[in-house]
Amino acid sequence: MRVCLRPPDSHANDNAMNAQVKNALESALLAALVFAVCLWLVLTGDESGGVLRATFGGLGMGVGIIAHIAYVAVALQHAGRSVWPWVVAMVLIPGVSVVAMVLLSSAAHEAPGAGQAPRAD
Repeated sequence: MRVCLRPPDSHANDNAMNAQVKNALESALLAALVFAVCLWLVLTGDESGGVLRATFGGLGMGVGIIAHIAYVAVALQHAGRSVWPWVVAMVLIPGVSVVAMVLLSSAAHEAPGAGQAPRAD
């Protein structure tokens, strides 16, 4: 006889949490794309309209990076990981958000298969 150690509704909770993590990661990627487009706008600007282009490009970069960090923090929170050490690391060290997103993405992909409870005979 096999006994499941987890309640049956916990699998639904895992799927809902994975969906929330995936949504937050997708939003973080979109915010990073906004940052990249605004950076491209600033770097490829010519002399005509340079002040407006630089101003709005800089504002877009600021909004994009803040939204990116916020969405990665939301994904970390939904995944049950500590948020503040990751946020401080994202602010201080470039590329940490990529590491956090890869870890969260791999954990989200492994969770449905790993979500099966061990069975006791």
